[in-house]
Amino acid sequence: MTRAPLSLSAGAVALAGACALWLGFPNDLASLPPLVLLWPVALAWLGVNAPDRGAALRRGWLCHLAGGTAALYWLTLPVHNVGGLPWALAVPCALFIAACLALAGSLFALAAHELRRRPPWLWAVVLGLCWFVLEDVFARVLGFPWLSLSGALAPWPLLVQGADVLGAYGLAGVWVGAALLCAATACRPPAQAAPPRGGRHAVLAGFALTALLLSYGALRLTATPLTADPSGPDSLDVLFVEGNVDQNQKWLPAMQRQTVELYLGLTYGALALRPEARPLVVWPETALPFFFENNPLLAPKVRELAARSQTPLLLGAPGMERRPGVREPDIYNRAFLLGPDGRTLAHYDKEHLVPFGEYLPSWLNWKFLEALLQGVGVYTEGTTTAPLHYRNLALGMLICYEGIFPWLAQDRAAQGANILVDISNDGWFGATPAARQHLYLTALRALEQNRWLLRGTNTGISAVVDPRGRLTLRGGQFRAQALWARAGLQTAPSPYHRLAPWLLPGGLLLLAGLWLWGPGRDARTARRRTPGAAA
Repeated sequence: MTRAPLSLSAGAVALAGACALWLGFPNDLASLPPLVLLWPVALAWLGVNAPDRGAALRRGWLCHLAGGTAALYWLTLPVHNVGGLPWALAVPCALFIAACLALAGSLFALAAHELRRRPPWLWAVVLGLCWFVLEDVFARVLGFPWLSLSGALAPWPLLVQGADVLGAYGLAGVWVGAALLCAATACRPPAQAAPPRGGRHAVLAGFALTALLLSYGALRLTATPLTADPSGPDSLDVLFVEGNVDQNQKWLPAMQRQTVELYLGLTYGALALRPEARPLVVWPETALPFFFENNPLLAPKVRELAARSQTPLLLGAPGMERRPGVREPDIYNRAFLLGPDGRTLAHYDKEHLVPFGEYLPSWLNWKFLEALLQGVGVYTEGTTTAPLHYRNLALGMLICYEGIFPWLAQDRAAQGANILVDISNDGWFGATPAARQHLYLTALRALEQNRWLLRGTNTGISAVVDPRGRLTLRGGQFRAQALWARAGLQTAPSPYHRLAPWLLPGGLLLLAGLWLWGPGRDARTARRRTPGAAA
């Protein structure tokens, strides 16, 4: 069988879907979050109108690849600028990641093709379930859930309030179902097949579901008024300190003293403006580019800061532990919590490491890739994930891109965290949309877990997110600064926190049931048996 060429109309739809993906996420031009809903609609149209399964797979993959590459072009920067690879090799690295993620779009278009003769309402509902399952499964398997549809919608909190019940992936599936119901008559089956019945009712159902999602969002936001200054015993002052240290310079030995003096100066200066305050001071991921526990010259100065100011200090630095009988020590990406006396109260070791940034996969352990590692060698995965405690604080720690994984925040809340804290370093990516994309993907964790979230960074964007996913503080980028904020402490679990273990298994069972036994499954056979039916 010869491959069906991509028709002009299919090419236009694929291009429109790619543009919708790019414009829906934060980008360098202009972002309009609701546009991202046209992305799954385009994928579904490509699948429904494909002449065969192979064409559906290819067209869905190309559409997703084009939009994903445009949204994730910044992946080339750390490979080139930090790793030192020429552009001829750095660009294919980003394309490879986008190509892997595009497999989800390919499978989604195939599902739309296979379901094209089902009733419109069932077609849309099953595809919504497919989107939910694909997002969740790909996040777990590939470990890079950056193009989550809810992450694009998150800048408009009204659109994502349902994540407190369904989570980011479940909500994405509902929005996709609503968009496809609204587009049921536009996503026509192939010309040789009779159009499905019930298209008008499906469109009405789509608008009704959209109205329900918006009404729920408005209700939840109205019930919890926005406040940037919570008060009472279950609240705290926070002081974010951003060093804005160049990623290519921070690991040089000569920079160690300069970096410490920078952070000390910014912190002392900010504390002097509010001498009565005793905030939680937050320094970002690897703020200290040396082994903090083993440094006799610079570590005492940092501990003295906490003791003199009588404030707890949360900071990022590499950690080291030696095991009996093992020559090489284990190295960790660690968050230290210092008490007001300067002593270490507790620490957290990052458990979900970044491939190429913090370790090399064994199958890619090549010498020329080692330059990508963050100055201290290969990190070891942490195993202790309990909250860091100080008085009434129980800090649920996330480091850098751990904030984009729902199940990590779920674990922190389950262990008793009353506030989530993500310390990060987005200096790898320069002045690209990556920092904004990262911010809003992380903000969803606050909404899912009904917790305030603190996000402290090196180059920006530092932020405070309330339990409804709204930013009560958003800092700037690329300047050394200290930012004051307030946040609240909460322990009540969200509906999603209780439902999370059952959502994916339940979604898979419902998907299988509707796919295998839903109405219209024998439509093709029946049509073939009917005299005069279209072939």
